[in-house]
Amino acid sequence: MERDLTRLNNIKRVKQQLFNNAAISRADIARNTGLHKSTISSIFAELDQQGYVAHLGRGNSTEGGGRKPELFTINSHFGYVACFNITYDSLFVMFLYADGQEISFQRFPAQNHDILQVMDLINRELATAAKNNDTEHGLLGISFSIHAVVDQNKIIHSPYYATKGIDLQQYFADRYQVPVMIGNEANLAAIYERDYANQDSLANLVVLSIHRGPGIGVIANHKLFSGFRGMVGELGSVIIPNSRGKLQEVGDYISVDDLVNRVSQTIGHRLSSLEEFYQACTEPTAVVQQVLDGFADIVAQTLFNLQMLYGPERLFINSPLTENIPGLTGQIKVAAEKRKVQVPITSISGSKYVSLLGAGALMIRKVIDLAEVNLQFQWSRGIG
Repeated sequence: MERDLTRLNNIKRVKQQLFNNAAISRADIARNTGLHKSTISSIFAELDQQGYVAHLGRGNSTEGGGRKPELFTINSHFGYVACFNITYDSLFVMFLYADGQEISFQRFPAQNHDILQVMDLINRELATAAKNNDTEHGLLGISFSIHAVVDQNKIIHSPYYATKGIDLQQYFADRYQVPVMIGNEANLAAIYERDYANQDSLANLVVLSIHRGPGIGVIANHKLFSGFRGMVGELGSVIIPNSRGKLQEVGDYISVDDLVNRVSQTIGHRLSSLEEFYQACTEPTAVVQQVLDGFADIVAQTLFNLQMLYGPERLFINSPLTENIPGLTGQIKVAAEKRKVQVPITSISGSKYVSLLGAGALMIRKVIDLAEVNLQFQWSRGIG
């Protein structure tokens, strides 16, 4: 039994080296892991037979003129995973190879909040991906990001979509016979920061995600902390006294919708689109700037509270607002400094991608059996 566990652990260590290196020799894997070369050769034969190893040919010879080493990496075409982000008004779809690199990305409108129509669209995209499959094992797993309370792959509360008694995890697992995972959007943004962006350099971080409403994702000691029944992160449902002393949900005033409404009221007409809203904020009038300053101050106070509650090494903001309104991140940082926020604040670019990539990272870890090790995911677009 102990020998079997040691063998499984050694396999994971070798597989980790393959995943984290674009090109590596067996000798370097032996040095990095401390395993004997005969152990490496045995494990390599097993992983190669299973299809995990990509052969890259010979590398450069050593300085002493020795034989050129054969180089390897993880086989990206071992299979692919499907990632879906169900938001208030859209379905975002991303397919990733087994090494986390993007195959495709699309957005589809989904404004009527009909979960059955969204499921039909998902099935259509999965069928298209299967027809275009260029991998050895095809679909390995399906991962969902959703703006909802999620616990153990079950949607506990969804503010935008009535699930109509449908168990999404069970439905797609039965239909496609692959693992299916469902996660909260903010939690998956935090997974993205850990796996794609910071690659284990930060043990403790918090992502404040501001979209239709606010949520938070918490990485504590390198692991996602979601709490009892997945309740950590539901910032929008937190109730506190407002400036008039009445109780109000945080989601009422830290959201894209609230900021759009406030700017619309300030300029005296309803902004018909997000593009028009962002334009009004790009070269703001004095009164619009006052609204932005007030929003920055509220976000800064929230970041201070998160700092005191969770003790992160760094705070991240994941929002289309900080991406599309010039100077807003700087305003938040200035306000945060006044509020005594003592850890660095970073605004994530590519907010429409990050939860998809986080969902993909979790599923890839599951299907290649490397859930609890440091993996260095790479993405060609290289968002921050």
